[in-house]
Amino acid sequence: MSKALTIIFLLIFCAASHAQDPIAWEDLSAEQQRVLRKFEGRWSELPPHKQNKLSRGAKNWQNMSPEKQDKVRERYKWYKDLPPEKREKLREKWQNMSPEERKEFRKKHKDKFKHKKKKGSWKEDR
Repeated sequence: MSKALTIIFLLIFCAASHAQDPIAWEDLSAEQQRVLRKFEGRWSELPPHKQNKLSRGAKNWQNMSPEKQDKVRERYKWYKDLPPEKREKLREKWQNMSPEERKEFRKKHKDKFKHKKKKGSWKEDR
């Protein structure tokens, strides 16, 4: 009986330790707020795990070189320009990949996008 209680206690403790606390908008740095400004009006409504994910993403963005930021913008635009069905298919494929497969995919497609700017829009090299 005490072994079962110990296991239950450990499960509860582990679940609680993985829970994430919400982040107040005011607790974000000025730069994070700038990056995440489109979420400001609904920030408090976002689940804590989403707030934490966005906060980490904004921090990563801050640490990127301008060239890396340009690459990310370019890939995001390419992705957003895909038809919704294709985006969903790619999202599912990505989520089903192992970390090793994702690494290999990134390596394989590293040069697919070339940094070219034409009249304010990003173009994919084909």
